[in-house]
Amino acid sequence: MQTQPLISVVTPVYNGERFLRAAYDCLVRQTWVAWEWVVVDDGSTDATAAILGELASADGRVRWCSQPGSGSCKLPRDRAVFMAKGEFVVAFDVDDQLSDDYLDTMLKRQQVTNADIVYPQMLFIDEPTGRTTLTLPDETVDAQQVYEGRQLVKHTMPSWSIGCNGGLYRRSAWRNSSWPERKEPVFVYSDEVDERIFLIHASRVAFSTARYYYLNYAESMTGKVSPRKFHLLRTSCQLKDVVADAFGRDSKEYRLANTKLFHSWRWQMAFFMQHHRQLATGEDEILQNLRQAFNHIEPQLLTAQERRRFLGMKSYRLLFVLFALKYSPSLLLKKTAQRLWPSMYRWMVVRPRMEKEIEKEIEAPLSPPEAGTIDPQSESKTIEAPSGAVGGASGACISMFCGNASSGGLADRLRGAVSVFMACQQTGRQFKLYFTHPFRLTDYLQPASYDWRISDEDVCFDPGRTQRLIIDSQADTRWEHRWQEWLLRRRMRKHPEHQLHVYTNAGCCYDHDYAAVFEQLFRPTPRLQQHLDELRLLTGDEYITVSARFCHLLDDFNEEVYGEPLSSTDREALLVACMEQMATLRTAHPGCRIVACSDSTTFLARAQKEHGAVVIPGHISHIGNDGAHSYEYYEKTLLDFYVIAQAQEVYLLRGPAMHQSGFPYAAARAGRRPFHTIKFKVKSLF
Repeated sequence: MQTQPLISVVTPVYNGERFLRAAYDCLVRQTWVAWEWVVVDDGSTDATAAILGELASADGRVRWCSQPGSGSCKLPRDRAVFMAKGEFVVAFDVDDQLSDDYLDTMLKRQQVTNADIVYPQMLFIDEPTGRTTLTLPDETVDAQQVYEGRQLVKHTMPSWSIGCNGGLYRRSAWRNSSWPERKEPVFVYSDEVDERIFLIHASRVAFSTARYYYLNYAESMTGKVSPRKFHLLRTSCQLKDVVADAFGRDSKEYRLANTKLFHSWRWQMAFFMQHHRQLATGEDEILQNLRQAFNHIEPQLLTAQERRRFLGMKSYRLLFVLFALKYSPSLLLKKTAQRLWPSMYRWMVVRPRMEKEIEKEIEAPLSPPEAGTIDPQSESKTIEAPSGAVGGASGACISMFCGNASSGGLADRLRGAVSVFMACQQTGRQFKLYFTHPFRLTDYLQPASYDWRISDEDVCFDPGRTQRLIIDSQADTRWEHRWQEWLLRRRMRKHPEHQLHVYTNAGCCYDHDYAAVFEQLFRPTPRLQQHLDELRLLTGDEYITVSARFCHLLDDFNEEVYGEPLSSTDREALLVACMEQMATLRTAHPGCRIVACSDSTTFLARAQKEHGAVVIPGHISHIGNDGAHSYEYYEKTLLDFYVIAQAQEVYLLRGPAMHQSGFPYAAARAGRRPFHTIKFKVKSLF
């Protein structure tokens, strides 16, 4: 008796608790019963994992795993395919739906045509109106015909004429053809490049009457105003390169790929102009994406009408001005101010914008942060939601880092707390520090001569007894510091009877004796101090520290908010340049060990191998991006800080696109150590 072929339905999911049960019910209703559902949770922060665990316990056909957030559909979907056991895979997004006979109809069509890929009919459902529209494939495609995959590539450019969601693929073809994970950077829309690669390598492609329901809702990537939408430009550039390799630069397909990139650029430019206020936080990266895409367009391959309309595509700057004049003249004025007076622009425009973003993150009306639980191995206990102000904290001024607003990294938080404490000393207000997210600061640091601790019960979230102050640093100049000091003192004197919650990373403390105040507030806990003493065996008494913050550049630390990974060639060039700077420092300090501190495991391993650098063991993290973890997860951050604070001299490497980290500077100031920034260029970069 012949067994039924197993179909693996593969689904990437991020924060999909709203859709998971409906997606599972959709599969349960299928007339074809030989299926498995393979789901990869891409770093969800909601109840996604709990729901998946519940479904998998009740139904053995459901398999799932979690991975750190990649920010794309491609990586979790590829992982699901590699986990799949079926002969065929169906790509199914968690927020979509399938007709009840979907798997049955798709597989029967595959068996009749022996196709490598079978595409469904796609229906778009507009969630706000409930309107359903049959959209793909369109009339240019003969759904009865079996195509060679290469014939259909032109039907995907400049817009889609065939469906791509919900296709049924031979699993072996997917595994052999998917864009290699480490060959090129992965963007939000990298799966669109994959789809063309599947077609290029498919011998036979067929179409089915099975219906795939694509749900378009306001929170989806297609409907959301987000800087990540502009990753489409990166994938359009990648697609152009793929088509060039597969069809040649003289082909119709290559001209269509160029046209697709051109129209993507036009649409994205207009979208940015229309929504630039909502996209302000990612403006630099967006403009970089737009400029790179513009430079990738070949004007001579466009139609005469397209070239005339956009002035022959000769100047990005000129076209930017024209778009700004059409959609948003105010943006043009702001960009002019940004170019002529950058510090003033950051303080007058960017700072208020960021403070409004923080205000949105803090729940209104005032309310406690969500309760969460630290790992049982941590010294801290469960974070309970506070109920109101009691005891003597009713008029206290509290520096707040409790997870209900973006707070930055450790150095940002500590300098903000010290700034608030200094203002409290000047105004006579009681100072407290409420640092509970993603860990309790008291797990690592304890009060020195001033007790800044406050219990959960003493933090008040009653709007009638609480005031809120948000101060965001941008220009980091002396006149900004003076403004921060004035504002802190003014608000502290204005409502002495209210509990004042201050959300700030203010750097005005750096204009005073930061080290003296830091020593007055903080000292390591016995556990942290013990580990610092043990590190002396590694570092010795005389050492220098070399810090380097790469964020996402070397593709080994997921902090993509600061940009995209470099290509493998550029990564190597940047690493070589960093090693040259370390060699120079080793020569300048012959009797000292070098301690390397970085967010890149690649850099640390290279520094250790080539220069014998000491690397502090532990997990690399950035507390501005993380949820609650165990004590050990964050300890390295604190160890790095104190090791830097005790060095002979402190250095920060600053190459092309590398982040200007404030962490080593803050540590050097806390330890009264000399600090130096080493700026260098790399010929092959920028």
